[in-house]
Amino acid sequence: MGASRCTGLAFGIALSAIMAAGHFDGVRAETPDAYTPPATKAPATRAHGEQTPPVNPGAQTELNATVTPGSLFSPDCVNRTDLLGVSRVVEIDTTSGPRFGDQYSKDEVKFLQPGEVVLTFDDGPMRRYTLPILDALDEQCVRATFFSVGRMAISDPATLQETARRGHTIGIHTWSHKKLSALGADAMKREVELGASAVAGALGTPIAPFFRFPYLGHSKSSLAYIQSRGMGIFGIHVDSADFRTKSPGVVLRNVMSQLDREKKGIILFHDIQPSTAGALASLLAELKTRGYKVVHMVPKHGATTLPEYDAIAEKALRAKSAAAANSPIAKRSVTWPVSGEEPAAADQTKPAAKAAPPAKSAAPKTATRPAKPYDWANPSNDPWQLNPFGSQ
Repeated sequence: MGASRCTGLAFGIALSAIMAAGHFDGVRAETPDAYTPPATKAPATRAHGEQTPPVNPGAQTELNATVTPGSLFSPDCVNRTDLLGVSRVVEIDTTSGPRFGDQYSKDEVKFLQPGEVVLTFDDGPMRRYTLPILDALDEQCVRATFFSVGRMAISDPATLQETARRGHTIGIHTWSHKKLSALGADAMKREVELGASAVAGALGTPIAPFFRFPYLGHSKSSLAYIQSRGMGIFGIHVDSADFRTKSPGVVLRNVMSQLDREKKGIILFHDIQPSTAGALASLLAELKTRGYKVVHMVPKHGATTLPEYDAIAEKALRAKSAAAANSPIAKRSVTWPVSGEEPAAADQTKPAAKAAPPAKSAAPKTATRPAKPYDWANPSNDPWQLNPFGSQ
């Protein structure tokens, strides 16, 4: 799969570096006025030493107390020049559907300067690996963006909420990680909208209108649909390829070798991969050693979800909660299915299995049961899960 593999908090920071260079289309340095962050207090992040960006004087009065500079800048991160920190926070207005990353080079909105990186994580949450990743980020006073899969969020709302509580941005990565370019219009819409509703429902607060295509693959129609929904579309510049290896060392070398060439970029990791969980602490330290600076992205506005998909997500959350209350095993489920056939607009029928060779015995054949309706959201139907979950 390589690079084709898939690869809420607004802080009200005025960015002097961006303001000096002029505004970019879709990227602003102004205080958000419509985005409501999680009600829980987020641990602070602070850029250390000279990396600290100027603070908008109006931020303390215009923003919820949970995202004022007092909560953004933790005492534990003040003047820690030995840590990586956050160099600056970029607020992104997604109204026009801006695109970021090499996959959209013709019309990419560019806001990173040489030596700057954005950290992004796809496919989670998965508690076993997401929590160590969060700890590694905390240790370096770094913030990142997590593109969550809807049914993963339904399965473990607590880990998703913990991710946001620690100050990270939560984006959308569809409901079940299907390749949208292979779906019909109705199926594509359901993947996107149920994913958004599930992540927002599991989080309990508005999420960022930040979207990443599974496998980084899109069609003209899916790209147009995401743009029409006022979401920012995020590709990548650097691929950790963490799904290809169990070795943390390989992940570190993959990232650093690409950064040596690219000099900056949005980096793709997966918070369902043990290789990334094992590599991240060393990788962040290496970024610091080589002089890279982390830029954190936040939205100007929260994502808008659709009521009909909110209802489906809410039902799934209630079912998961009830199952967890009745069975300890359900609490360990890494995904949560939503039953229902694929919309008729997309041909999602499973290919017929090859007939088995006739048995040597003369035993009479038994009648076979009719095939069950295709459960398009069943985890067993998704090849992308086999690699990360195969060793669970």
